[in-house]
Amino acid sequence: MQPWLAETPAYLHRWIEEQEVDRSLLDRVLNGLDLALQGKVREHTSGGQEPNIFVPGLSEIAWWDNGLFPWIADIEAATEDIAAEFDGLGGLVGKRIISNPTELADEGRWSAHYLYHTAKAYPRNLKACPKTVKVLEPIPGALGCGMTYFSVLDPGTHIAAHTGFTNAHLRCHLGLATPKGPRIRVGNETRGWQRGTAFVFDDSFEHEVWNDSDEGRGVLLFDIWHPELTEIEIRAISHLMEVSRKLIYRNFWSKEFVTR
Repeated sequence: MQPWLAETPAYLHRWIEEQEVDRSLLDRVLNGLDLALQGKVREHTSGGQEPNIFVPGLSEIAWWDNGLFPWIADIEAATEDIAAEFDGLGGLVGKRIISNPTELADEGRWSAHYLYHTAKAYPRNLKACPKTVKVLEPIPGALGCGMTYFSVLDPGTHIAAHTGFTNAHLRCHLGLATPKGPRIRVGNETRGWQRGTAFVFDDSFEHEVWNDSDEGRGVLLFDIWHPELTEIEIRAISHLMEVSRKLIYRNFWSKEFVTR
Protein backbone atom coordinates (compact mmCIF):
# COMPACT_ATOMS: atom_id res chain seq x y z
CA MET A 1 0.00 0.00 0.00
CA GLN A 2 1.24 3.49 -0.82
CA PRO A 3 1.88 5.45 2.43
CA TRP A 4 -0.27 8.42 1.36
CA LEU A 5 -3.30 6.19 0.71
CA ALA A 6 -4.17 5.91 4.41
CA GLU A 7 -4.93 9.64 4.49
CA THR A 8 -7.42 9.67 1.61
CA PRO A 9 -10.57 8.31 3.34
CA ALA A 10 -10.70 11.27 5.74
CA TYR A 11 -10.66 13.68 2.81
CA LEU A 12 -13.42 11.77 1.05
CA HIS A 13 -15.64 11.62 4.15
CA ARG A 14 -15.19 15.37 4.63
CA TRP A 15 -16.11 15.96 0.98
CA ILE A 16 -19.24 13.82 1.33
CA GLU A 17 -20.35 15.90 4.31
CA GLU A 18 -19.58 19.23 2.62
CA GLN A 19 -21.40 18.21 -0.57
CA GLU A 20 -24.29 16.66 1.39
CA VAL A 21 -24.04 13.48 -0.67
CA ASP A 22 -26.03 10.34 0.15
CA ARG A 23 -23.28 7.94 1.27
CA SER A 24 -25.14 4.94 -0.12
CA LEU A 25 -24.54 6.32 -3.62
CA LEU A 26 -20.80 5.94 -3.02
CA ASP A 27 -20.78 2.46 -1.53
CA ARG A 28 -18.52 1.11 -4.28
CA VAL A 29 -15.98 3.90 -3.91
CA LEU A 30 -15.91 3.66 -0.11
CA ASN A 31 -15.67 -0.15 -0.18
CA GLY A 32 -12.88 0.06 -2.74
CA LEU A 33 -10.86 2.39 -0.52
CA ASP A 34 -11.27 -0.02 2.40
CA LEU A 35 -10.07 -2.94 0.26
CA ALA A 36 -7.05 -0.94 -0.92
CA LEU A 37 -6.15 0.00 2.66
CA GLN A 38 -6.41 -3.66 3.69
CA GLY A 39 -4.30 -4.80 0.74
CA LYS A 40 -7.15 -7.00 -0.52
CA VAL A 41 -7.83 -5.56 -3.98
CA ARG A 42 -6.43 -8.59 -5.81
CA GLU A 43 -8.91 -10.81 -3.98
CA HIS A 44 -11.74 -8.92 -5.66
CA THR A 45 -10.47 -8.85 -9.25
CA SER A 46 -10.19 -11.59 -11.84
CA GLY A 47 -7.39 -10.05 -13.92
CA GLY A 48 -4.76 -9.43 -11.27
CA GLN A 49 -5.40 -5.70 -11.01
CA GLU A 50 -4.17 -3.88 -7.93
CA PRO A 51 -4.87 -0.15 -8.43
CA ASN A 52 -4.49 2.39 -5.64
CA ILE A 53 -7.96 3.83 -6.23
CA PHE A 54 -10.24 0.82 -6.70
CA VAL A 55 -13.94 0.64 -7.54
CA PRO A 56 -15.29 -2.92 -7.14
CA GLY A 57 -17.98 -4.15 -9.49
CA LEU A 58 -16.77 -2.49 -12.68
CA SER A 59 -16.39 -4.71 -15.76
CA GLU A 60 -12.86 -6.11 -15.93
CA ILE A 61 -11.85 -6.13 -19.60
CA ALA A 62 -8.21 -5.80 -20.60
CA TRP A 63 -8.88 -4.78 -24.23
CA TRP A 64 -12.15 -2.98 -24.98
CA ASP A 65 -14.13 -3.16 -28.21
CA ASN A 66 -13.79 0.06 -30.22
CA GLY A 67 -17.45 -0.24 -31.18
CA LEU A 68 -18.40 0.77 -27.62
CA PHE A 69 -16.89 4.23 -28.16
CA PRO A 70 -18.47 6.18 -31.05
CA TRP A 71 -15.96 9.02 -30.61
CA ILE A 72 -13.06 6.82 -31.77
CA ALA A 73 -13.98 7.52 -35.40
CA ASP A 74 -13.58 11.27 -34.78
CA ILE A 75 -10.21 10.78 -33.07
CA GLU A 76 -8.91 8.67 -35.94
CA ALA A 77 -10.24 11.12 -38.53
CA ALA A 78 -8.29 13.92 -36.81
CA THR A 79 -4.97 12.04 -36.92
CA GLU A 80 -3.20 14.39 -39.31
CA ASP A 81 -4.18 17.49 -37.32
CA ILE A 82 -3.16 15.83 -34.05
CA ALA A 83 0.13 14.63 -35.54
CA ALA A 84 0.89 18.16 -36.79
CA GLU A 85 0.40 19.57 -33.28
CA PHE A 86 2.52 16.77 -31.84
CA ASP A 87 5.28 17.78 -34.26
CA GLY A 88 4.76 21.42 -33.31
CA LEU A 89 5.54 20.58 -29.68
CA GLY A 90 8.75 18.87 -30.80
CA GLY A 91 7.46 15.44 -31.79
CA LEU A 92 9.98 12.65 -31.45
CA VAL A 93 13.05 14.89 -31.28
CA GLY A 94 12.07 18.03 -29.36
CA LYS A 95 12.54 18.79 -25.69
CA ARG A 96 10.09 16.87 -23.51
CA ILE A 97 9.60 15.69 -19.94
CA ILE A 98 10.88 12.31 -18.82
CA SER A 99 7.81 10.29 -17.90
CA ASN A 100 7.20 9.31 -14.30
CA PRO A 101 7.70 7.00 -12.59
CA THR A 102 11.02 7.03 -14.43
CA GLU A 103 12.12 3.66 -13.04
CA LEU A 104 9.54 1.94 -15.24
CA ALA A 105 11.73 2.57 -18.27
CA ASP A 106 14.42 0.09 -17.32
CA GLU A 107 15.99 0.40 -20.77
CA GLY A 108 16.06 3.42 -23.08
CA ARG A 109 13.95 6.52 -22.55
CA TRP A 110 10.21 7.13 -22.17
CA SER A 111 9.19 10.78 -22.33
CA ALA A 112 6.18 12.98 -22.90
CA HIS A 113 4.65 16.23 -24.05
CA TYR A 114 2.03 16.62 -21.32
CA LEU A 115 -1.41 18.15 -21.73
CA TYR A 116 -2.54 16.78 -18.34
CA HIS A 117 -0.59 14.85 -15.72
CA THR A 118 -2.69 13.23 -12.97
CA ALA A 119 -5.48 15.70 -13.86
CA LYS A 120 -3.14 18.75 -13.61
CA ALA A 121 -3.20 20.91 -16.75
CA TYR A 122 -0.18 22.06 -18.75
CA PRO A 123 -1.66 25.31 -20.14
CA ARG A 124 1.15 26.10 -22.58
CA ASN A 125 0.90 22.74 -24.32
CA LEU A 126 -2.90 22.85 -24.29
CA LYS A 127 -2.82 26.26 -25.98
CA ALA A 128 -0.44 24.88 -28.62
CA CYS A 129 -2.81 22.00 -29.47
CA PRO A 130 -6.25 23.53 -30.18
CA LYS A 131 -7.31 20.89 -32.71
CA THR A 132 -6.32 18.05 -30.40
CA VAL A 133 -8.19 19.69 -27.53
CA LYS A 134 -11.28 20.22 -29.70
CA VAL A 135 -11.54 16.54 -30.67
CA LEU A 136 -10.92 15.42 -27.07
CA GLU A 137 -13.50 17.76 -25.49
CA PRO A 138 -16.59 15.59 -26.11
CA ILE A 139 -14.96 12.45 -24.69
CA PRO A 140 -15.85 11.84 -21.00
CA GLY A 141 -12.72 12.50 -18.95
CA ALA A 142 -10.25 12.89 -21.83
CA LEU A 143 -9.36 16.41 -20.72
CA GLY A 144 -8.49 16.15 -17.09
CA CYS A 145 -9.64 12.90 -15.47
CA GLY A 146 -6.11 11.51 -15.37
CA MET A 147 -3.34 11.50 -17.99
CA THR A 148 -3.41 13.13 -21.42
CA TYR A 149 -0.14 13.43 -23.31
CA PHE A 150 1.94 12.63 -26.35
CA SER A 151 3.96 9.58 -25.32
CA VAL A 152 7.37 9.00 -26.92
CA LEU A 153 9.47 5.83 -26.75
CA ASP A 154 13.02 6.15 -27.98
CA PRO A 155 14.55 3.21 -29.88
CA GLY A 156 15.57 0.37 -27.58
CA THR A 157 13.16 1.33 -24.80
CA HIS A 158 11.44 -1.16 -22.50
CA ILE A 159 8.75 -0.14 -20.01
CA ALA A 160 8.61 -2.76 -17.29
CA ALA A 161 5.39 -4.58 -16.43
CA HIS A 162 3.21 -2.50 -14.12
CA THR A 163 -0.41 -1.71 -13.24
CA GLY A 164 -2.18 1.64 -13.42
CA PHE A 165 -3.36 4.00 -10.69
CA THR A 166 -7.10 3.24 -10.84
CA ASN A 167 -9.63 0.97 -12.52
CA ALA A 168 -12.00 3.96 -12.71
CA HIS A 169 -10.18 4.98 -15.89
CA LEU A 170 -9.71 3.32 -19.24
CA ARG A 171 -6.85 4.39 -21.51
CA CYS A 172 -6.84 5.20 -25.21
CA HIS A 173 -3.85 5.30 -27.58
CA LEU A 174 -3.90 6.88 -31.03
CA GLY A 175 -0.95 5.87 -33.20
CA LEU A 176 1.04 8.79 -34.67
CA ALA A 177 4.64 7.68 -35.26
CA THR A 178 4.42 3.91 -35.61
CA PRO A 179 7.42 2.03 -36.99
CA LYS A 180 7.25 -1.75 -37.19
CA GLY A 181 8.35 -3.46 -34.00
CA PRO A 182 7.01 -1.47 -30.99
CA ARG A 183 4.31 -3.33 -29.09
CA ILE A 184 2.27 -3.29 -25.88
CA ARG A 185 1.07 -6.20 -23.78
CA VAL A 186 -2.05 -5.73 -21.67
CA GLY A 187 -2.97 -8.80 -19.67
CA ASN A 188 -2.26 -11.78 -21.92
CA GLU A 189 -2.59 -10.05 -25.30
CA THR A 190 0.05 -8.07 -27.19
CA ARG A 191 -0.66 -5.55 -29.94
CA GLY A 192 1.26 -3.06 -32.06
CA TRP A 193 0.32 0.45 -33.15
CA GLN A 194 -0.74 1.75 -36.55
CA ARG A 195 -0.81 5.40 -37.54
CA GLY A 196 -4.36 6.71 -37.43
CA THR A 197 -5.72 3.76 -35.46
CA ALA A 198 -6.87 3.97 -31.85
CA PHE A 199 -7.49 1.31 -29.21
CA VAL A 200 -8.81 1.30 -25.65
CA PHE A 201 -7.54 -0.82 -22.77
CA ASP A 202 -7.75 -0.98 -18.99
CA ASP A 203 -4.35 -0.02 -17.64
CA SER A 204 -5.18 -1.38 -14.18
CA PHE A 205 -4.33 -4.73 -15.79
CA GLU A 206 -0.62 -5.50 -15.88
CA HIS A 207 0.89 -4.02 -19.03
CA GLU A 208 4.36 -3.78 -20.56
CA VAL A 209 5.78 -1.92 -23.58
CA TRP A 210 8.71 -2.46 -25.94
CA ASN A 211 10.29 -0.47 -28.75
CA ASP A 212 12.78 -2.84 -30.36
CA SER A 213 12.94 -0.79 -33.56
CA ASP A 214 15.53 1.75 -34.69
CA GLU A 215 12.95 4.57 -34.72
CA GLY A 216 10.97 6.46 -32.13
CA ARG A 217 7.35 5.61 -31.41
CA GLY A 218 4.81 8.37 -30.71
CA VAL A 219 1.17 8.12 -29.65
CA LEU A 220 -1.51 10.35 -28.22
CA LEU A 221 -2.42 8.81 -24.87
CA PHE A 222 -5.44 9.84 -22.82
CA ASP A 223 -7.57 8.48 -19.99
CA ILE A 224 -11.35 8.33 -20.01
CA TRP A 225 -13.89 7.49 -17.33
CA HIS A 226 -14.94 3.87 -17.07
CA PRO A 227 -18.36 3.88 -18.75
CA GLU A 228 -20.07 2.08 -15.84
CA LEU A 229 -19.38 4.81 -13.28
CA THR A 230 -22.25 6.99 -12.07
CA GLU A 231 -22.08 10.78 -12.12
CA ILE A 232 -21.69 11.05 -8.35
CA GLU A 233 -18.95 8.38 -8.37
CA ILE A 234 -17.09 10.41 -11.00
CA ARG A 235 -17.36 13.52 -8.83
CA ALA A 236 -16.05 11.64 -5.79
CA ILE A 237 -13.18 10.00 -7.66
CA SER A 238 -12.24 13.36 -9.22
CA HIS A 239 -11.91 14.71 -5.70
CA LEU A 240 -9.84 11.68 -4.69
CA MET A 241 -7.55 12.20 -7.69
CA GLU A 242 -6.89 15.80 -6.68
CA VAL A 243 -6.25 14.83 -3.07
CA SER A 244 -4.02 11.93 -4.08
CA ARG A 245 -1.91 14.12 -6.35
CA LYS A 246 -1.28 16.59 -3.54
CA LEU A 247 -0.47 13.83 -1.05
CA ILE A 248 1.88 12.10 -3.49
CA TYR A 249 3.71 15.36 -4.24
CA ARG A 250 3.96 16.17 -0.55
CA ASN A 251 5.39 12.71 0.17
CA PHE A 252 7.86 13.06 -2.71
CA TRP A 253 9.18 16.44 -1.60
CA SER A 254 9.39 15.30 2.01
CA LYS A 255 11.65 12.44 0.94
CA GLU A 256 13.72 14.79 -1.23
CA PHE A 257 14.24 17.12 1.76
CA VAL A 258 15.25 14.30 4.08
CA THR A 259 17.81 12.88 1.65
CA ARG A 260 19.60 16.18 1.07
